[in-house]
Amino acid sequence: MGSFKEDRHMEFSRSIIEGVEIKLCRNDPHAYKHHVHNELSLGYIVEGSTDLTLNDRTIHYQSGDGVIIPPLMTHRCAPNDINHWVYIMLFIDPGYYGDLVSFRQAKKLIGYQELLLEFGDDENSEVIAANASDSINMIHDYILNHGKDNITLDQLQQISGLNKFSIIRNFKKLYTTTPSAYHLQYRVAEAKRLLGKGADVFDICDRGRI
Repeated sequence: MGSFKEDRHMEFSRSIIEGVEIKLCRNDPHAYKHHVHNELSLGYIVEGSTDLTLNDRTIHYQSGDGVIIPPLMTHRCAPNDINHWVYIMLFIDPGYYGDLVSFRQAKKLIGYQELLLEFGDDENSEVIAANASDSINMIHDYILNHGKDNITLDQLQQISGLNKFSIIRNFKKLYTTTPSAYHLQYRVAEAKRLLGKGADVFDICDRGRI
């Protein structure tokens, strides 16, 4: 990382694991032409600003903004000042997330936003949430009826027919928290209720109620 900072035109690229690569770039003078990546591109603008040109629109990014570009989306990046231009990009093979979330649009992120909640939404997200409400309520009832059991996302996926991402996203919309956090909150509340009725704390633990 030190050599990267010292050479203003150096581009540093490294594979983290198979199918995931990180690239750091500072004031790189190479030509920015329209191109595509097979991977999902996630980036952060460290310094400077740029215009990202897509097929149908242009998005302006500046220092502090996050970048998301779906796989195989034609785009071109045009830094406004090549002498003040630093960014970090993470390229992720779709095989890592394809079963959980779909990325269809290039987006601009300002400040802190949760990746799954923000990036996974598309133009039909509200319709999907409405259609999934019955399944989410079924998951809610299952948690209440199996409070002392271990509950996994795989189980909830089989019960509801929704994929894991849809479960997390839509459950949070209806109950403001994730299924696992809700399950824990319910177990704690149930333990408090039993303690209030005079139950022994060790008996509650032995019975797996907390």
